[in-house]
Amino acid sequence: MSYYLTDGSHVLISGATGAGDDYGGKSVLANWWFRQAVEQGHSALGVFFNPKGLGYVTRGSEVSRVRTLSGFAQAYRSGARLIDYYPGDGGSEESHGALVETLKRLPGDKIVVHDEAQAYKDAESLSWCLAQGGNMAQGSLPTGDIRSLTVTQRPWNLPEEHRANMPLKIWVGPFGNEAEHFFSAERMQGAAEKVKERTGPYRWSVTDGGDYVTTHEPVPEEFA
Repeated sequence: MSYYLTDGSHVLISGATGAGDDYGGKSVLANWWFRQAVEQGHSALGVFFNPKGLGYVTRGSEVSRVRTLSGFAQAYRSGARLIDYYPGDGGSEESHGALVETLKRLPGDKIVVHDEAQAYKDAESLSWCLAQGGNMAQGSLPTGDIRSLTVTQRPWNLPEEHRANMPLKIWVGPFGNEAEHFFSAERMQGAAEKVKERTGPYRWSVTDGGDYVTTHEPVPEEFA
């Protein structure tokens, strides 16, 4: 398995948006990634913070959907270790913050998908996760680190310090104007040329510290 799937670094996932069939795939990739982390034993708990209530997060798997923190606690006590948290408020700073406070108290290393992160980009809880929650698995929590997969359509709207704390940056899908903006904002022009040559619908390209690493085929359709 590739090192970037297991090493504990925070991840920024972005990609092309549009109405055509060739667009999308950011949240699907995150859905595949957080499940793999738990199912293969790299994380003790996986949580998908799901502001839009994306239905495929629970499709054909052992992922438990909950709407409240009491529901979260009940699912966890029942043995669920893949949890889809759909707060139903569009991803407010309050609901995200309450979830993170809960996760801080749970044992073991955790992986969390912050989907639609632009909706709560100024939340102290997101800042804490990226700055202190587990960068490079340094053991910042006695109960276990929290690895973040941050999904957003407009990464350049996130605070620069957030982006700096995510050394792994992923581009999903075709290379167009949004990709040009993304790679320019991250000062990754060299990586941009390599991604442009190799990417396509739903393919995902990995950069690490600004350097191009590789481009993958789309994740299996069962995660979409």
